[in-house]
Amino acid sequence: MLWETLERVNRLRQQALANPEFVQSAKEHEEALQEQEYHYHAKKKRSAKDKQGKKSLADIYKEVEFGADAR
Repeated sequence: MLWETLERVNRLRQQALANPEFVQSAKEHEEALQEQEYHYHAKKKRSAKDKQGKKSLADIYKEVEFGADAR
């Protein structure tokens, strides 16, 4: 059953790749995805200014002692 499904999918894939209209549509889709990915990642970047003045948790708790002696 699995082998039959793989053969059917492979046949359909080969038919699709033989169709120039499908290939052109796939290329356009790939370009659209790449453009969308570029815009998404471009907005996600942060500048070094965003990190200035922010302390890490290690810096905040550097002076604090944890454990049984801290009570």
